[in-house]
Amino acid sequence: MSSQNTGYSESSTIIAETTPRGRGGISVLRISGKDAFNIVSTLLDRDIPKPNRIRHAKLCNNIELEAVIDDVMVAVFKSPHSYTGEDVVEISTHGSPIVINKALEAFYKNGARPAGPGEFTLRAFLNERIDLLQAEAVADLIAARSSEAANQAVKQLEGGVSKFANELSDRIMQLLSSCELELDFVEEGITLLNNEEKSTLIDHIINNLKQMIAGYSKARNLRKGVSVALIGAPNVGKSSLFNILADDNIAIVHDAPGTTRDVLEANCIIKGVHFTLYDTAGLRETPDEVEDEGVNRAIRKAENADVIISITSPDVTEHSNIKIENNNRTIYVSNKSDLVKKIISENSISVSALNGTGMHSLRNELYNMVVDNESIKEGTISRERHFMAVQSALTSMEYCKKDFAEGQSEEIIAEQLNAAISAMDELTGKKRSDGLLDEIFSEFCIGK
Repeated sequence: MSSQNTGYSESSTIIAETTPRGRGGISVLRISGKDAFNIVSTLLDRDIPKPNRIRHAKLCNNIELEAVIDDVMVAVFKSPHSYTGEDVVEISTHGSPIVINKALEAFYKNGARPAGPGEFTLRAFLNERIDLLQAEAVADLIAARSSEAANQAVKQLEGGVSKFANELSDRIMQLLSSCELELDFVEEGITLLNNEEKSTLIDHIINNLKQMIAGYSKARNLRKGVSVALIGAPNVGKSSLFNILADDNIAIVHDAPGTTRDVLEANCIIKGVHFTLYDTAGLRETPDEVEDEGVNRAIRKAENADVIISITSPDVTEHSNIKIENNNRTIYVSNKSDLVKKIISENSISVSALNGTGMHSLRNELYNMVVDNESIKEGTISRERHFMAVQSALTSMEYCKKDFAEGQSEEIIAEQLNAAISAMDELTGKKRSDGLLDEIFSEFCIGK
């Protein structure tokens, strides 16, 4: 196991509930570590089952006093053939918070300690059961809010991105080996690859690194979802459009201006992308302190949104001079198209909250704006950390191509290749820092 200082004691035996807290049919407790089998044995009325078997038993506070906590099912997984790579026992109890608390207390008294957030997956990574990309995919799969996001996480968990990245690292290493050989045997003129082969391989690596980046925006939006703020003057129909997009009657719709005074939130899925919608107060200057606070909240929400839907309507002549400081994307919508016979503006989408006209176009525009017509191909990355690492490798390889074309020495080319390999190692976790691990695994829930 790695000696990296992650904030956890890797020699201890940990336990946590791996199913969500609450009442239910069953709850599963997972215990992992070198003392897992011994600790569990002290609390069962019979021997633990053989590895990869399951057995019914009584879980007790004290075997001699027959202080039964619950009837349980016990499954055993021996190192290294377990989720964490350590000895693991999974105990299925009835889904009662009282039973679970009693069971956990009994395990704590007998030498186990509570697992930290994501510590089971962290141990799987440190024991080389999975790499860092796969570990992140576990968190992404648990957090997925759409079927497309889940599908993307599963592919990464199965090792698709890792395999693509490792194959590229191998190609870069092949180039580096050729350079180092030529440096060591410069007088003998020994080479592994001729210049044409080197040039072809450099181009292959660069093209594949670009492929990893090409679908990044779409993959990122599938993973984390997209925030959308609906803004505009009072009475342009923000709340009506919000309700239609959310497919729910959430916001109060009324002719009186200033009806919405707080930020309302709803979710919707469009073509597999998860959108979080925010209905906001009408933007205008007002002496009403409550409404003015609503306007300030609307401004802050819009400034931080991934996308803004800016709404106008032909029957509202009041226009706010309030400026939104947002460099992200804006969709301009003209509502109440049922009141006019022609398109208001070629730069806006004409819709009608009254009869639903134009809503299909609005949904398509929302989707197209955030996916950038990108396709998710093999090896596509989905996190900013991934993007930074691959972009760094790509920059090094492009310098390598330039140096090679200019006839620079093998030593200079080798420096760029080493930098590219280092960046790819950061991507997969072969090269890592304690701070990076803490940041990644802090996203996890307890028990995973």
